[in-house]
Amino acid sequence: MTLFRSLFFIAVAFLVSSCSLLEIKLDSQTTPLTTQELNIRLLSRDYSITFFKTVEEAADEIAQANLDDNMQYSYTLLWKIHSEEGLQQSVYQASPLASLIDSWVFTYQMNDYFTTGAGENIFGEHQYIATTASQKLVKSADALAFNLLKRADYVTAQKFVAQFSQQHPFENLAFNRTPAFQDWLTFNGIDESEAVATLGTMPEALSDLSDRLSLMSNQTPKLLSWKAELVARNSRVNGEQLSQTLSNINNTSLKFQEFIDNNPEYMRLLASEMGKELQPLLNDFDKKAGEKLGIITQERIALEIMVERERIAIGQMITKERANVTTDLDTIAQNVVQKAIEQLTIMLSDILIYLILFVLVIFFAPFGLGFVVGRKTHKTKA
Repeated sequence: MTLFRSLFFIAVAFLVSSCSLLEIKLDSQTTPLTTQELNIRLLSRDYSITFFKTVEEAADEIAQANLDDNMQYSYTLLWKIHSEEGLQQSVYQASPLASLIDSWVFTYQMNDYFTTGAGENIFGEHQYIATTASQKLVKSADALAFNLLKRADYVTAQKFVAQFSQQHPFENLAFNRTPAFQDWLTFNGIDESEAVATLGTMPEALSDLSDRLSLMSNQTPKLLSWKAELVARNSRVNGEQLSQTLSNINNTSLKFQEFIDNNPEYMRLLASEMGKELQPLLNDFDKKAGEKLGIITQERIALEIMVERERIAIGQMITKERANVTTDLDTIAQNVVQKAIEQLTIMLSDILIYLILFVLVIFFAPFGLGFVVGRKTHKTKA
């Protein structure tokens, strides 16, 4: 029993130490983000909220002034849809630094589009609203980067952002973005394998996922409503045409119902002719269905036979194994009884020897001692 307890405690200690080693190994694979990276992630996503609000207010102001101009109103919807989708893709990336660079570039590209690019006159007399909003967002992005980066890094990054946005301008309101982070790494001579050293710890990853889900819950309904409104405004089918089509369908159905009611003999003849034409098809269908059912029945019978055969084989195997186990148990029991008898014989022999010795000591030792003392006394008297 003592040996068993010792082995048990040794096994428990080994398992505990193994778990500790595993925990250390897992912890070593989750390096937390630095304070700067966490600040970049947090403030970049705060900037995205400012971006969304600024664009929506400017676009709604232009749309309110162009309610009767379908093209201008559609342009405002496209601006909101594609600018917010593009910034989402820029900001919500695994690497906080990539999020900062890409969102910074996206803001510059949008500003260039409205000020000097292909969209400098897209809103006509209300162009200044889009220009003012985009320039405001550029200043916010510059201030964000200035607060998050070191002075020298900020100057270098701003130079790169300005150059990249001019080299990859937006051609239309689709705002097809070109990821800039890889070019930024090349610009700074940074190896791509060292760009994203860690994705953060598990709590940081869960926080990132929570932010993404929160963004989806807030932005998706708005994007869907804008897209639906855009489709409705640019659809060639207007409300009057739709009403006219529904009215025509209703009139047609009424006329057909009236024809059926006024021509019962013709309908009976039509039903009879259709029955004659469809009867061969139904017969062929019944025939094929019967054939398939027969095949299914045969396969079911074969499956039942196979299952029964396997069941019998398993039963025989179990019976055989049970017999083997019973034989083994009988052999073990006989061995145990034989060993027990042998040990009992040895124990009884030892007890018998000790009993004989005990009788000798108890009964014969006093007589022998008296005999020796008597002889000693007799010799002394003589």
